[in-house]
Amino acid sequence: MTFADFALPFLPEILVLAGVLLVLLLDVIGVRRIEVFGSITVGATLLALLFVIADLGFTPFAALATIPAGRIDIPLATVGTPLYSFTSLGFVFQAIFLSATLLVSLASMSRPSREPGAAVFYALVGMATLGMLLVGIASDLIFLLLSIEVASIATYLLVGYTRRDPRSLEAAMKFYVIGALSTVISFFGASLLFGAYGSTNLYYIRSVGGAVGYPTLILLGYGLLIAGLAFKVTLVPFHAWAVDVYDGAPSDVSAFLAGGTKKIGLFAFFLVFLGPVLYFTAAGTSNPFNASVGTPLNTGPIFQIVLGVIAVVTMTVGNVLALMQKEMKRMLAYSSISQAGYIMIGIVIGTSPAIAGATLQIFSHTFMKTGAFLVVAAVASLGIGPLISDWKGLGQRRPWLSVAFALMLLSLAGVPLTVGFVSKFVLFSAAVQAQGYFVWLAVAGLLNSALSVFYYGRVLKVMFFDPPDPVATGPSEVREVGGGSGPRRLAVGGLGYARAGTIALVAVVIVAFGIYPQAILGPIQSAAQHFLIAGA
Repeated sequence: MTFADFALPFLPEILVLAGVLLVLLLDVIGVRRIEVFGSITVGATLLALLFVIADLGFTPFAALATIPAGRIDIPLATVGTPLYSFTSLGFVFQAIFLSATLLVSLASMSRPSREPGAAVFYALVGMATLGMLLVGIASDLIFLLLSIEVASIATYLLVGYTRRDPRSLEAAMKFYVIGALSTVISFFGASLLFGAYGSTNLYYIRSVGGAVGYPTLILLGYGLLIAGLAFKVTLVPFHAWAVDVYDGAPSDVSAFLAGGTKKIGLFAFFLVFLGPVLYFTAAGTSNPFNASVGTPLNTGPIFQIVLGVIAVVTMTVGNVLALMQKEMKRMLAYSSISQAGYIMIGIVIGTSPAIAGATLQIFSHTFMKTGAFLVVAAVASLGIGPLISDWKGLGQRRPWLSVAFALMLLSLAGVPLTVGFVSKFVLFSAAVQAQGYFVWLAVAGLLNSALSVFYYGRVLKVMFFDPPDPVATGPSEVREVGGGSGPRRLAVGGLGYARAGTIALVAVVIVAFGIYPQAILGPIQSAAQHFLIAGA
């Protein structure tokens, strides 16, 4: 095998890394324009996304595929135990990760042209994206956790990259401490699983399940991994850090955290827990307190109950606390926590329709939540305060921006003709099809979706029905653009072309895939089926 043959399958990762290095190089030689750094990052991300879509086999781009079809979704017996493998579901998640990066990178180009730290911002976004792409191809537990850390370390720095805002620095420190703790817990769990299985290959562990005869090591290892990964995904009770971090970070960074890096933990749950969730044998025991060395442990019923309870508690706590918030960013943060609970339903069930539904929910959440935080950043740039009450009459002052934000909120609530409705419908339908106590997961999801309508509806009421307060032009409404000698107001009502275009793109995606979901649902369903077969 030549070096080109080895490197070509990693072309998306190479392009993203090249973009990071180019941004840092230009910063060293004195370039300070955010438009330059943003253009490089957007270009590298677009090219990487193009090749990932080509590897998924989409007809218009299939000729650009970098990986032969024979190397994708190879069954476990053929693969052996490599550190990485190429799966259709992994490519779907890589496309989701790159989409989040693309949206944030494009929107951030509307910030001040010579903003200090712009190169650092885009370089860290690129490094986090590189880690996310590596997560998408991981097939070994240690490789997976290390890839998560590549993304995590970049995001710790990203939260406090401005170095001038005390709230951002406080949020970054909280994020770092909690993230370090979750990493230690995850690696400790991985070491226990290695002691039980003699391997850290995820597909081998999935095929063996609880048949190795070391029930204590299995339960402790997976229990620690649940705790460690739950921090990344913001599952209750490991969620408290997320609200302070999302609130203290710059809104563009919050958009990247909620819409991008959070998803790597969810994909890690797919990789790590699909095997134990599905494992059951008549010769084994489902009672963890009665298990003994040498007896297979039926991990399926155990982890279905544990993860199912976590899913219901997470969606309920997130929605209830969101109802109590007065600040927009904190409300969106708790909303993001509740969405993680919905997604966990697909992992608990473990069937192909459930995995497809959870993946579609992740896809829709990426656009909805990233777009929502970008709107918050846009509104803040207009001099409007952080409280929900500060958004009074925004529908009259900024009608198009308000309509776009309303679409995002309606989609998050699961209103028909939006992609959020389609994803929840597919996910909850899979729970009903699975029958048994899984039906109660669908019921809990529906009740929580109804609950979320109240706090989303409150925002819509404030924007469109409350009279606006007198608005004074805030100092943040004036931004430096172009190469002129003085500051100028950004185009498109003070938003800037890049940010306004990104928000409009998100609104279009929400409606387009809400009306015609098959364009994305078909590939996701196919990827879910192959993912189950590859690990069988």
